[in-house]
Amino acid sequence: GGASHYLPGAGGDMLLAVPPAPGLTVANTVWFQTGNLGSAVLGGNVELGLDLDLALNLASASYTFETPVLGGAYTMAAMGPFGYANLSASLTGPGGGRIDASGDSFALSDIALIPVQLNWSAGAFSFKASQAIIAPTGAYDASDPINLGRNYWSFDTAAAVTWFDPEGGREVSLAPGIMFNTENPDTDYRTGAEFHLDFTATQFVSESFAVGLRGYWYKQISGDSGAGAVLGDFKSESVGLGLGFL
Repeated sequence: GGASHYLPGAGGDMLLAVPPAPGLTVANTVWFQTGNLGSAVLGGNVELGLDLDLALNLASASYTFETPVLGGAYTMAAMGPFGYANLSASLTGPGGGRIDASGDSFALSDIALIPVQLNWSAGAFSFKASQAIIAPTGAYDASDPINLGRNYWSFDTAAAVTWFDPEGGREVSLAPGIMFNTENPDTDYRTGAEFHLDFTATQFVSESFAVGLRGYWYKQISGDSGAGAVLGDFKSESVGLGLGFL
């Protein structure tokens, strides 16, 4: 529907590849998005002039083991998002008729599992490799105009590198990844493979306060497909850049 299981910035605010301390870590992130799209396929229908407001609460937990694996820190993690979405659009059905459509939903979204995450450090540099699995656990009904679940599996293979100068209080992180998706069985629609890159640049101005830049680049590297892809070889691309304060 013009969106993705990839959430820009969900990988962290800074030091994206630095190994976590052994033990349990829990976190909670509130994520808000508002935007519009010219056209997309939702529930097998072409919808035009989409306006979306989306708020997600991302509750996550991870556990880092004491024993190294392949010379690095081994972590397992999970994230459960739930939230609220509101959508308005004009719907064009198979017969060509056009009606206004709108709806909202407050429900569970798709859970992300990370069975493997490895982190290494070498001097000022840290590295990370991970594999995430996003399961279709969220609320979904092809007849509804808005769903917080996407009704397909995604597999996100990602990496990250961080350079950190503790004396100067500076860090730069890059986190690329490629996400592959299965087909939505209710709509016969398959989102193409997606490349994404998150990046951070931070300067500490005191021991407890830092400023910097946060950004991302997202680009589909293969087009959408399947019998439900009535808009053809659709590909998404977006980029974002903004200030960050910690």
